Amino acid sequence: MKIGRNAPCPCGSGKKFKQCCSLSIDSKPSDLQAFLLGQDFDSLEELQQSADTFLLNQNQMPEDDFHGLTPEQVHLMLNFAFETPEQFDFKSKLSIEPKAPILMLINGIVSAIDTDGLKATAAAGSLPQKLCRDIWEDYKILCKDDSYYPGHKVNKEDDFVALNVARLTLELAGLLRKTKGKFFLTKKYYKIFDKDGLKGLYPIIFKTYCSKFNWGYWDGYKEVPFIQQSFLYTLYLLKLHGDKMISTANYEKDFIKAFPNVVDEFDDSSYSTPKDDLFRCYRSRACKRFLVFLGLAELEITKQDRIGDNVYKIRKTALFEDLVKFNLSSNEKSKIMHPVLNTGYLH
Repeated sequence: MKIGRNAPCPCGSGKKFKQCCSLSIDSKPSDLQAFLLGQDFDSLEELQQSADTFLLNQNQMPEDDFHGLTPEQVHLMLNFAFETPEQFDFKSKLSIEPKAPILMLINGIVSAIDTDGLKATAAAGSLPQKLCRDIWEDYKILCKDDSYYPGHKVNKEDDFVALNVARLTLELAGLLRKTKGKFFLTKKYYKIFDKDGLKGLYPIIFKTYCSKFNWGYWDGYKEVPFIQQSFLYTLYLLKLHGDKMISTANYEKDFIKAFPNVVDEFDDSSYSTPKDDLFRCYRSRACKRFLVFLGLAELEITKQDRIGDNVYKIRKTALFEDLVKFNLSSNEKSKIMHPVLNTGYLH
């Protein structure tokens, strides 16, 4: 029986067949068939072992579309970013004092909380109006955030999405809690901050933002969780391109080159193509609201393009260089072997 492209994949991944195992079927069948053709096998087990060995070797060959990374390394990036320190090493304590828009917002929240806590609004349980306005006045001057129109007014936390995101990230990290209508800093916060300051807090905030906070919360684009799942590949692109202040279009093109099937997540419309929508989503979600918001890249805003979107250039910061180290070698097999699973987006 033939499986429909939009039917659930029989592997049990929960994805559509066209976004999962059909890709592995269609990707390189001729190479495997050519390898197996004419060989004699005494059993199905022997055939399967030979095929597995062939595919494993293929997965350890560098590919141009991945900028020299192997499919295995990309698989580890996507699925074991924080569990493969021999290849991707994230510091638990920084060597330099971190600076980032999210830290500016967090500092505003933390500074307003004393031992008696900070009273939340009665209606929504949010940060108080005066605090939101005070933080906004500094943020709009110091941070290059064009998400807000000129003259934007902040009357509540919901009017200041970046501040709301910073507060949610603190809570998800276990550094802030709300009890009986008040916000309190947790014992975990004081323990880390008293020992290492922001140098110790930032890695926790970074990991929480990447693994627990939903990036799709920020914007009106489709969820597309894969953009967040591939955060480490975005950092790898920043490592490659980040010495120079260049357009985010370079990152967008490299992303779709590596993961062309992500465009299938977007629908055709009368005013935009799925590819253009993917580029806008990646530019906003991965470049601006990840790299820049977390202080890993600095931003330059140029004039609007032909359809009215702002054009951005980014460059890596010293914080990026201090936080993550890539220990990649295309000539050496990884010390920890994981099965290379098809994500549904690999070409």
